Amino acid sequence: MQGAAHGWTPTGTALTAVGLTLFAAFCHRQRTATNPLIQPSLLHNRGFTSGLVLGVVFFAAVAGLLYVVSLFLQQGLGRSPTGAALGLIPLSTGIVVASIACYRLIDRLGRRLVLLGLTITLAGTGLLLALVATSGTDTGGWALVPPLLVVGLGMGTCFGSLYDVTVGDIAPAEAGSAGGSLGAVQQLANALGAAAVTSVYFRTGGGEARATAVSLTVVAAVTLLCVPLVRLLPLKAQEDRN
Repeated sequence: MQGAAHGWTPTGTALTAVGLTLFAAFCHRQRTATNPLIQPSLLHNRGFTSGLVLGVVFFAAVAGLLYVVSLFLQQGLGRSPTGAALGLIPLSTGIVVASIACYRLIDRLGRRLVLLGLTITLAGTGLLLALVATSGTDTGGWALVPPLLVVGLGMGTCFGSLYDVTVGDIAPAEAGSAGGSLGAVQQLANALGAAAVTSVYFRTGGGEARATAVSLTVVAAVTLLCVPLVRLLPLKAQEDRN
């Protein structure tokens, strides 16, 4: 918003065009290289490519959600940056708890654990949306604890299982290329999600509560798009996980 107001939009557009051009050149180089960074066989693996797409969509959604909640805590509820960080402790706690628990469940549940994580994330986002829609900027700090905890549990369940399942049926020789691809996808998704969802937030009129509610609706809709992709993932994670 500030960039557009100060005439930075042409520069941003030019940099985006340069980035897309360089990405196209990189893709061409990978297709013609003798030893590409990304093994071509990975892109023919349905389970792996489905996991990549699901990872982009899900990580973009939750990155946007984190930014929107932080904005609501500061601009809507008037908290300081430190206060907003403290307000996100329930979400962080949920991520840690679920990640630890999922390590013991991934071998037994496989891709069903990813579906469970998406469902819990959707439920938590729905609870948060209902709370903001009904209480608005009068929302109390303690009222945010349960929905943020649920969101964190859902995120941690996916974080701890999605990529383990995605590489469930790749060959050992492809492991390095697969790991690098998944890491790059996560970083890309974080940037895209933060930019897209916060753009929705700042472009929505009607106050902070309405902007937050609209943004959370977008996050829920994007997360819901991940659900059909789960059935395309490998059934289970690789058995030998150190």
